[in-house]
Amino acid sequence: MSQKNIFQNTSKITVFVIILGLLFIAGCSKDDKNPPTSQVVEEYDRATMLTNYADGYILPAYNEYVKNIDSLKTAINTFNSVLDINSLLNLRIKWENALLVWQDVAFLEFGPAQNISFRSQTNIYPVDTNLVINNIASGSYNLQLASNFDAKGLQALEYLINGSGNTDNDIVNYFTATPNARIYLVDVINDIETNTNYVYNEWVNTYRTNFISNSASNAQGSSVSNIVNAISLHYETFIRKGKIGLPAGVFNGFSQQPMPEHVEAYHHAESLPFVYRSLVALQKFIRGENYSSSVNGEGLEDYLNFVRAQSGGQPLVNLINNQFTNINNELGNINDPLSIEVINNNQGVRDVYQQMQQMVPFIKVETANALEVMITYQDNDGD
Repeated sequence: MSQKNIFQNTSKITVFVIILGLLFIAGCSKDDKNPPTSQVVEEYDRATMLTNYADGYILPAYNEYVKNIDSLKTAINTFNSVLDINSLLNLRIKWENALLVWQDVAFLEFGPAQNISFRSQTNIYPVDTNLVINNIASGSYNLQLASNFDAKGLQALEYLINGSGNTDNDIVNYFTATPNARIYLVDVINDIETNTNYVYNEWVNTYRTNFISNSASNAQGSSVSNIVNAISLHYETFIRKGKIGLPAGVFNGFSQQPMPEHVEAYHHAESLPFVYRSLVALQKFIRGENYSSSVNGEGLEDYLNFVRAQSGGQPLVNLINNQFTNINNELGNINDPLSIEVINNNQGVRDVYQQMQQMVPFIKVETANALEVMITYQDNDGD
């Protein structure tokens, strides 16, 4: 072989080795900058986030709800004693405040709340008015039975203080003439108070510690998994579907006819304040904002940023926050009473639903995937 050929072959080998070396170095550099997703997910300080959630949002929110239920109970007792229009109006104010604060804790359906089906025992709607009337007429009922869940809670109170007569004077006269109805008010608020105190006390006494310490992974049953599943289920089923989709008729089979009686607070004739409040609470929680202060601690938003979660080339947290804005903007195009709006402006309500629907994959799919959380609940909406 000639000296020239040897030189050429040696040069080719040298170039090949250099290229392999560069590729190897590049590969190592890439791995250093972008470790596998599982590694990044595990590196996040979950305990700090869970501590902020427990102490910054969950306990203060439950405490505020406890205080509002106490005020509501006092208003009921005052109304039963006085039985006049002023005490009825005051009772309505306390009821509305309680339902607003309920939106702040309704999505925390894990741990103690899940143990007693807190949401189902507190705010099922539409309320079964016939069952409420029958319970009052008989004077014999067990509010602990699941068969009575839709005849108690905040919506049963809403019906009694707003829908048991055509006018305020009629309602006062109804309670004046019906001792069992006054007893029912007391029994319902006592039931709400018992369940509320149970959940709050469990958090204070034992569950806070368990919640924070359950941070070893995001596997099913972990605190992060419980949070993601809880907010996804609540948003998809109880906000998007329950507050807007069902009344608009989106889920009413082939007919798609509106179901106005399915709005929240039907007899109160104002539903939208509770829709807005539920969205504000959920966004605040995702962002890690404290409940009663301006402190913005670690939350799911920070976790998603930590793992550089993206969707369609954009940061996932930006998409989520933008979609909250889009939903609120669309809500501004509809009015109360929502029970009338779903008939007279059905397309407007459906437009709100469509904006809400666009949030579902961001939370249920993208967030869950980015944090390697398994969604464990079943959605049978067919959407």
